[in-house]
Amino acid sequence: MSKSLQDQLLALGLANEKPKKPRKAPGRTSANTGRYPTSRTSTKNRPGPGKQTAGGEVPLDKAYALRNQDEKRQADTARKRKQAEDRKRRQLNKDIKAIVNKHRLNDVTAEIPRHFMYRGRIRKINLTPSQLKALNAGELGIAYVSGGYHLLDPEHVEAVRKLSEDHIPDLASVETEEEKEFPIPDDLSW
Repeated sequence: MSKSLQDQLLALGLANEKPKKPRKAPGRTSANTGRYPTSRTSTKNRPGPGKQTAGGEVPLDKAYALRNQDEKRQADTARKRKQAEDRKRRQLNKDIKAIVNKHRLNDVTAEIPRHFMYRGRIRKINLTPSQLKALNAGELGIAYVSGGYHLLDPEHVEAVRKLSEDHIPDLASVETEEEKEFPIPDDLSW
């Protein structure tokens, strides 16, 4: 039982002996260690550029070239799409600025802050007492453009709304069930 399986099969005649590889003398190496193929084997076994191998596969260098071309094409279309969106956004902002700059009612001496929700955050615009009353009554509106909030007449607010709904904050307060349950006093100002 101390014999290996290979020895047992050889004894029964069911296996052939492997020829032993000749050992190289230590310290001696040949000029070609196998890392770099010789020119004879590289041209003989490798298909030419653009040719398919025997299995119908595309050579690796050709596959990489095709993949790089595809990635460049996708990046180019994404860049062109982004540039078109940026041009459209810039033109929209330019049109809204033209309306706002002509018809803006903001007063630099206004000191009363009016807070409102816009894009999920509380925003602020300073108003005069008469502007605050008119804004709360719905006689004025607010438009957002280029990082600023501008007070406008309702007709100009509608002109901006026709260009882009996103540039007009909704000043109507939406009451939740919790607010209905615990109403805010009318004399409270924030």
